[in-house]
Amino acid sequence: MWLVLTTLLFIASCTTRASDCAWVGMIKVDPADSLSRALAEQIVAHNRKVKAFCR
Repeated sequence: MWLVLTTLLFIASCTTRASDCAWVGMIKVDPADSLSRALAEQIVAHNRKVKAFCR
């Protein structure tokens, strides 16, 4: 019984709903900002993950 319940809870937690992405968004950079290459790469990686996960 507990195994079935745990499995169902696990499966339900893997779904993506619009509210799942309410806390996160794309990072926008002002053209006047000065970014290091490492920071720019991290921002791009973040934005790609948001775009893929929060369609």
